[in-house]
Amino acid sequence: MVEKDSGRTALVTYEREGSIGTITLNRPEKRNAMTIAMWKELDDAIGAAEEDEAARVIILRGEGKSFCAGLDLSPESELAPIMGGTPGAGQKTKLFKIIKEIQAIHTRLEHLRQPTMAVIHGHCLGAGLELIVCCDMRMCSADAQFALPEARLAIITDVGGLQRLPRIVGNGHAREIAFRAHRFDAERARSINLANHVYPDRETLSAESRKIAEEIASNPPLAVQGAKDVMLFHDDMMLDASLRYNAARSSMILPSEDLFEAVAAHMQKRKGTFKGA
Repeated sequence: MVEKDSGRTALVTYEREGSIGTITLNRPEKRNAMTIAMWKELDDAIGAAEEDEAARVIILRGEGKSFCAGLDLSPESELAPIMGGTPGAGQKTKLFKIIKEIQAIHTRLEHLRQPTMAVIHGHCLGAGLELIVCCDMRMCSADAQFALPEARLAIITDVGGLQRLPRIVGNGHAREIAFRAHRFDAERARSINLANHVYPDRETLSAESRKIAEEIASNPPLAVQGAKDVMLFHDDMMLDASLRYNAARSSMILPSEDLFEAVAAHMQKRKGTFKGA
């Protein structure tokens, strides 16, 4: 999948080489910042991976300088008028519905029958980090930078990061990441088990990740997929209820004066002044 029916370049692609399928975020000019259109195409790519009987491992990667710079908060983003719209029941109901739909795409990625591997370079922020914690393994290059910056932007991380991250790094590290909203590097990611392996450069990252994927793909698929299914069953017991509450709590606080100040401060590259309103 390279071109959409309209003839434009796809925002997310799926292709397979041998037994390894690859989902690629393909908006390099925006560092793969996520939009509603990108999530819809990601859902299509996940569906293609689900239906590909020859694929035994799925790699998730980003084209260009970064894996994913997070949520697209630019004025032209489809989310801008919804997040910054006139507060009211209709606005909050619409936002809740959108969050739930995006949560479902992340859960679909997490529940792919094949083992999944995020291959990360450059920025992996916000929505990008929420994507990689849906994957079974995370490999990164030494230039990778991670963050959940939502708290600095007066919003709540809301499509699964707050549920999945503690399972990987533990409650203390997950809460620090969510509350501080700071960036941390690849070595820190490895030290808290967010990254399985760190490689010196992107070329080595790509080659070594492929080797690991091929090693997994060479094992009997029913056994590998069965092991994944059992581990997912254990993890899923409370996930749905927690995600629903997360969507409600996130839509509750938007829009806010702090959100407008956070976006202005981000665009003007200055420190924001927040009032809790």
